[in-house]
Amino acid sequence: MLLLLIAWLSIKSLVQSRSMFATLPMLFGVALGFGLSAPAWLAILDLVQGSARELQSPKAHWQWLVAPAALPGLILPCWTVSWADFSNRYLPHTATELACGLAAPVALITGFAWRGRMLVRQIKWELVLLLFVLLLCMIPTAGFFRWSFRWLPFFHLILAICAAEVLHVRPGSPILATGALALTAVTAVAMLILRTTGSYAFPLTWIFLALAGIWSLSAFWLRDSEFQKWPPVVVTFVTLLATYIYIPTNCGVPRYNFSQELLKPAPLDSERLYLSIYPWAELTYCIANKPQPVGEVLRPGSTPMWAGLHFINGYSPIRAAGVAREFSTSIHGEINPTAGGSLLSDEAGKDGKLALLGVDGIVVARELDITPQPSSEWETVLTTDEGRVFHRRGAPFERVRSIASIDSRHGEQFAEATVSQINNSRNRVEADIDVPNGERPALLTFSRPYFRGYEARMGNQKLSVTSYRGLFPMVEIPAGVRGRLILTYRPAWLIWGTAVALICSLVMVMSFVAANSRPK
Repeated sequence: MLLLLIAWLSIKSLVQSRSMFATLPMLFGVALGFGLSAPAWLAILDLVQGSARELQSPKAHWQWLVAPAALPGLILPCWTVSWADFSNRYLPHTATELACGLAAPVALITGFAWRGRMLVRQIKWELVLLLFVLLLCMIPTAGFFRWSFRWLPFFHLILAICAAEVLHVRPGSPILATGALALTAVTAVAMLILRTTGSYAFPLTWIFLALAGIWSLSAFWLRDSEFQKWPPVVVTFVTLLATYIYIPTNCGVPRYNFSQELLKPAPLDSERLYLSIYPWAELTYCIANKPQPVGEVLRPGSTPMWAGLHFINGYSPIRAAGVAREFSTSIHGEINPTAGGSLLSDEAGKDGKLALLGVDGIVVARELDITPQPSSEWETVLTTDEGRVFHRRGAPFERVRSIASIDSRHGEQFAEATVSQINNSRNRVEADIDVPNGERPALLTFSRPYFRGYEARMGNQKLSVTSYRGLFPMVEIPAGVRGRLILTYRPAWLIWGTAVALICSLVMVMSFVAANSRPK
């Protein structure tokens, strides 16, 4: 957001000065900012390709947009009208996202009504940008900025800059302070008439009216005082503090009573790779529907990481291509019960996709009547009020395995390699491999999600890394080869992004040293 603001100010400076040299420092700052953030935006551009997010329904673009009827929430954030939530339902929602400390919007509105032409001449570029970003908050936009809360911080920043310009013209003006009281009172009356008070109007409305009244009186008391510039700052701080105290910070966001047992791996096995099938978490396990502690067995979302457990499904806003798309998981890791039932009945056998992926543990929520098949392959190891836990019979799967055949390479047979001394970490797998002599190569599978960017080496030899339908990595090793295999996740976006970020950081440090070592 800050980079966008700097870029806008650079364009403004270029147009006003008609000189490229006047904008070079700002443009240089924009370039450095983009360089420092290179790993982040390069990762997004890479991972979003082929992801479920890329294939999401167009309806998602109409979720959580600022409703035009919610704009009075800039004055009183307790203003409550209907917003479209993540399920495209229009539900009453308090305009907490629009809270900006009262002083900024009333100063701009009052100043525009009082000295409109002067303000347009002085800050016309900032006003155009403010209106443009406000429009973006109210309409669907692209990519990760399709929701209004991605743009609102930028809007609040520009609003504060515009209000600062107004207050700079006439600091401590009684007109601005009186306008604050009038606008707050009118908004409060409109809230009563239109029945948009919601659940948090009292005592927040009275606090805002009292602060606006104190600001108005202080404008007369402190007219000739050196403290005349302080009331807007104090009003902004106190109103934001009151908003934080009297309006919950998670309006419309479900809360969960997670069990403290989430910090312990038991009763699950940290050596196994699990698949968890549960209904929509936001509706099923929120406190409103399930006040009891939850999570000891089920582990929804990404909570398994807290205890060092391994699950193939979890929270992912992008839902990168692979497991998320193949198994139709939702953002919080939910699998549609119909798809989950089909998966456990058709793909849970010893030759199914789950076995190829290395899944040797399954957790099924109590609300779902699904059992992995065939029963000879699985055994029930735990049943609780949350759900049931199934383990494959026998020892857990190794994270690196040699297989004789695979359906994605029909008709090919592979030698069985000896795999030992496996060291499995977050971005790296090491194992000693011994492929028997002969004509057949060995094919190794790795129980981890596949993403573009895996590299494999045995000594000085670089090996090709492929995938099984985008689910997990595979490496083919020639016959008679033995040694230490190293599989590393080293995507191009990480290498190039890190290099660019380090260069930009070095340039910033050198610029700082040069600026401070210059003779005064």
